[in-house]
Amino acid sequence: MSAVVRFLPLLLALGWLMPAARPVQAAGAACVMAKFQGQTFDYELVITRGHVSEAQDEAIERLRKKGYADYYKHLDIIHPQNLTNLEHAYVIVIRSDFEDRRGKKRSVVGCGFSARSWDDALWDALRDAQSHFWGWKPDRDGFRVIRKLRY
Repeated sequence: MSAVVRFLPLLLALGWLMPAARPVQAAGAACVMAKFQGQTFDYELVITRGHVSEAQDEAIERLRKKGYADYYKHLDIIHPQNLTNLEHAYVIVIRSDFEDRRGKKRSVVGCGFSARSWDDALWDALRDAQSHFWGWKPDRDGFRVIRKLRY
């Protein structure tokens, strides 16, 4: 019996016969909003080298420290809105302040992520804002870019 066969269980346990394991790469970003009755008061955008859930938890915690977890009549008005697990991305955050059909002041914030371009990130931000405020129309109500970055 050869030495390799005899010590095979030990060699496998030590990892000597296995290919080297590559470290798992994780990254991402989370955009979390503080909103109440048609108004977006604040947002937090957190980028992480870890799992995207870590970024979301950190963004929520930042908004909690600002007092949004105990708002009007002890309501928690913190809402995770858009996430990505892209290791590198173009990021655009948009905001729109407008009046609805009844004349009430409203606001919406949208976060967009793209691995390819600023344009794709903007389209993602527009989709994000519209999916969280159905009555908002970007061509009718307008919007402005409030943050633009790459990570």
